[in-house]
Amino acid sequence: MTEDTCYAGWNGNSEEWIRLVNEKKDPHRDGLLDPWMLDVIGDVSGLKVIDLGCGEGRFCRMLTERGADVTGIDFVPRFIEYAEAHRAGSESYLLGDMTDLSQFEDGSFDLAVSYLTLVDVPDFRPVIREAHRVLRPGGRFVIANLAPMVTAGNCWVKDGQGNKLHFYLDNYLDEGGARMMWGTLVNYHHTLSSYINCFLEAGFRLDGIREPIPSPEGLAQFPDLNDNLRVPLFVIYLLSRS
Repeated sequence: MTEDTCYAGWNGNSEEWIRLVNEKKDPHRDGLLDPWMLDVIGDVSGLKVIDLGCGEGRFCRMLTERGADVTGIDFVPRFIEYAEAHRAGSESYLLGDMTDLSQFEDGSFDLAVSYLTLVDVPDFRPVIREAHRVLRPGGRFVIANLAPMVTAGNCWVKDGQGNKLHFYLDNYLDEGGARMMWGTLVNYHHTLSSYINCFLEAGFRLDGIREPIPSPEGLAQFPDLNDNLRVPLFVIYLLSRS
């Protein structure tokens, strides 16, 4: 699996993704992760923020509305085009690769965000190193990602009636790409130790980990989120730059 495979997947599914966002039909973001991400990020008023893999700009708009000075970067032209046309304020959007942030000087940002984007690149390590470089000392990096136990299987084992028995996990130590269930997207599996060790080696401090579960309100709106009470599908890493 290559970077070109990743680009082709998102480029080919960009219009469908924009439609889902507009119709608020992404339960994992709208019903689960948004509240958790906004809570752990906290007050962003006056902060310079970079959103790595910003897509069509939905989370950039949310942070802008909360007073942040936001820069979004993504490698899909249609996403950047849409984001620029739907700004919430003065945020900026750049076409580029989050593995190479050379257009930004060292220490340019107070906060970096990766919202379900590390699974989109074959090698996430350059993203982590670049995020560390562009953050000021004391800056934070908040990462929401698919849990490594999920990317090693990414499906339910069901009985003959279609009831979900348990979640499939196998070949956990085999890192690489796996076909996802939506469109032609590919997600890339890496072990928990690969992530944590990379964070530490890049110079980050690990301040905490969250495993989001849905709220009663989220479950009422998206009943299928009940799966997240059985299997922790996501993990949020809280990092800071020393």
